[in-house]
Amino acid sequence: MVFPSTTELLGIIKQQTKYYESYYSNEGSPPPDHYSSPQANERKLPADIELARQAAREACIQLYELLSTPTDILMDVAPASTRVMAVDFIYTHRIGYDLGWGDKITYRELAEARGLDEDDVRRMLRLSMAWLLFDETDDGMVVHTAPSFALATNTGLSAWIGIMTKENWPSMLKMSEAVVKYPGSQEQMESAYAMAHHLVEPLFQTWEKDPKRIKRFTKGMEFIHATFGAQPLDVLQGYESPDNAIPTLVDIGGSKGHVSIGLAHAHPKWKFIVQDLAQTIAVGEKELPEQLKDRVHFMVHDFWMEQPVKAADVYFFRLIFHDWSDKYSIRILRNLIPALKKGAKVIICDTCLPDKNAVSPYQQRQHRGKDIIMKSFSNGKERDATDWAALFKGADSRFEFLGVRLPPGSELIWGGEEAIIEAVWSPSSEDV
Repeated sequence: MVFPSTTELLGIIKQQTKYYESYYSNEGSPPPDHYSSPQANERKLPADIELARQAAREACIQLYELLSTPTDILMDVAPASTRVMAVDFIYTHRIGYDLGWGDKITYRELAEARGLDEDDVRRMLRLSMAWLLFDETDDGMVVHTAPSFALATNTGLSAWIGIMTKENWPSMLKMSEAVVKYPGSQEQMESAYAMAHHLVEPLFQTWEKDPKRIKRFTKGMEFIHATFGAQPLDVLQGYESPDNAIPTLVDIGGSKGHVSIGLAHAHPKWKFIVQDLAQTIAVGEKELPEQLKDRVHFMVHDFWMEQPVKAADVYFFRLIFHDWSDKYSIRILRNLIPALKKGAKVIICDTCLPDKNAVSPYQQRQHRGKDIIMKSFSNGKERDATDWAALFKGADSRFEFLGVRLPPGSELIWGGEEAIIEAVWSPSSEDV
């Protein structure tokens, strides 16, 4: 892969930044910074402006790295780790969570409110300020910046930070040990996460017994999916039921049914069945809009058991398979087989890793980072197109892999494309 030169990167930065700034200029306002507005850079931009912002940001990172020596690249691990420590400190002690935008507070008041030492708080917050989290006024008072205010006021973002620092960070530090102790393992209980957190039973079962933990995970994932994930409302694009009956989509592991509800609005001739565990289903049924109750139904079902809904047209999974290794993902697919009619589709909305040379090192960093997080978490994995094809083939040769497509706007998603992966059940006439 040919990388841009420093001069070319400067040109990209200049061009894309000018385009980005023109959006605000046309609105009669300056581009946001992190100190003058609590909503700095949080507004949803038009797609072309967002792409310009991302292109300029990526070019800045590439330029920084081209101007770095090999030693510089390696030494950058030190400040990066202190950033995690600073964010974890703020999250753990809820520093500034009750401080309004523009309000001032002393270090002593912050420390006393949390039962901490004043000097410890001052030193940790001055580190945080170097990472744009909080600011210190000329008279020595602490005030919010846009990033610290977002952490304090956005409960979903705060929960996601908690997942990163409390759940994922300890397991990352165990990865090197885990691959020696359990080489090539596909088992949850042999993951870096299991080692770091001293699990005595699988992690999802562990979380079910810890309401605060499962609440944090749920809120954090809802934030990520709503903010950065593609809303897969075009999964049925171009799909026609093979007969004139009302077609049915089964949304497996569908949580509270937000995808099925969106699809129901977009496809008024379809029926939807959302499956999940009992507690989640109870919430989904309660929150379901009245006008959709004749077409969106909920069912308690564990995808480790045989699929009870027979002869549906589509069986749909969103962000399920990356939690699981191939061994268990194949088991999930095989549990569908007794229910499948000829021509039934299995549609998966999940990450599809790009080819190595298809994207920049910066973008690869996002993709490969997600893959190793899933490895450390549960010995799960992110997959490329070849991996997805092999998964269906490994489950049963009667699955015909139809390929991978990227929904509109997938290039805007943080951390990688949320792709649509499809297969159709195609048994021979002898099998039917």
